[in-house]
Amino acid sequence: MGEDKEARLVTPAPVIANANASPRVIPDSGVQAWLQVLGAFCIYFNTWGRSSVPVSVCCYELTSQGLLSSFGSFQAFYETDLLESYTHFQISTIGSLQSFLLVFLGFLAGPIYDAGYCRHLLFFGSLLIVVGTICQSFCTELWQLLLAQGLCIGVGCGCLAILSVAIPSLWFAKKLPLANGIAATGSGLGGVIFPIIIRNALPTVGFGWTVRVIALVALVLLGAANLVVRVPESPRQRRRLVDRASLSDWPYVLFVLGCFTVFLGMYTPFFYVQSFAIQSGITSQNVAFYIVTAMNLASIPGRIIPALLAQRLGPLNMIIAASIALAATGLGFLGTKNVISVYAVAIVYGFFTGAFFALQPTNFVQLTSDMRILGTRFGMAFTVMSVALLFGPSISGALQDAYGYYASWVWVAVTILAGGLIIGAASVMKTRKDRGGK
Repeated sequence: MGEDKEARLVTPAPVIANANASPRVIPDSGVQAWLQVLGAFCIYFNTWGRSSVPVSVCCYELTSQGLLSSFGSFQAFYETDLLESYTHFQISTIGSLQSFLLVFLGFLAGPIYDAGYCRHLLFFGSLLIVVGTICQSFCTELWQLLLAQGLCIGVGCGCLAILSVAIPSLWFAKKLPLANGIAATGSGLGGVIFPIIIRNALPTVGFGWTVRVIALVALVLLGAANLVVRVPESPRQRRRLVDRASLSDWPYVLFVLGCFTVFLGMYTPFFYVQSFAIQSGITSQNVAFYIVTAMNLASIPGRIIPALLAQRLGPLNMIIAASIALAATGLGFLGTKNVISVYAVAIVYGFFTGAFFALQPTNFVQLTSDMRILGTRFGMAFTVMSVALLFGPSISGALQDAYGYYASWVWVAVTILAGGLIIGAASVMKTRKDRGGK
């Protein structure tokens, strides 16, 4: 009885069907299914792990520029060596372009995925990331890095981002939260490993070979993803960029709006906690570097443990709880006065950030009744959320310049709590819809 209840909580549809084939039962187990999780893990590692897990820059003097993932580690080198004649803003456009394209291109990649071209997206995106990274290793000018690291890698990541969140839903139903959580640990691990590789390899082997090591990592992992990922055959038919019916699906619309609001503030600590710890006299520069590493490490169990609970309590309930916990922890930065307290708050915050990030795909699946347009709905949502990712940290930085770091932590709490409440409204609307209401 309890097992039936659990399945109802997390299973949006027991089968995947198309117009020209018999309904396909979702296996929810087996070697082939778990290999898809491995493939999604590798994709997460090389997309969200290198581009969308924000990491503040490595040097105290550079913390005014909020950057993303491994690019934060490159920024210091670019400003002090390779591109020292350019301004902070000019250099930051490389990372900003890469991270923006990763999320925004879901608008195009989603319909392409729904049209049956998953394998094409996987190969083309993998090729662009590997080739772009190799080209980056030979760059010496800003325009070259904009093309290689910003545009080429950015477009490659944009091709793959939809796949990482959509593939597990083709193979899992009841265990989908766990499958998505395990796959999403790839981004947390990538957000830890890439900056550490860059920080330690740059002084010893130089820029070119450091980037080639990253290219080798990408080649191996994305090669593995291309080998193991299997997508059931579907009719190749043209899909619209926007599914108009989704715009009147209020649970979906409110969920996207809630995620947008959460993202306005959620990544602020990743951008500014290092500079906060240094400028407040809490810790030294070297010790502060590992605060964000600790946050990323904490996000790994945060992607799995809440996912296990979501199988019983429901993904929407868990993501609402994660939002409330994130808002409370964001305020916790106001009370940090020493190294232990700032690390403790950062670790808890990283844990619940991982939970929110990993539970998102499961909720999108749960809110989608027609799996044939899942990629399109993901793409529409990514496009909206890309705006929050682009402007949220900048708004927080402006508040910080005017009123200090305390204003940034309040911004975190207010935006995340507001987003959680909007997602709560989406949950109420979904319950009403499931019961036959309007």
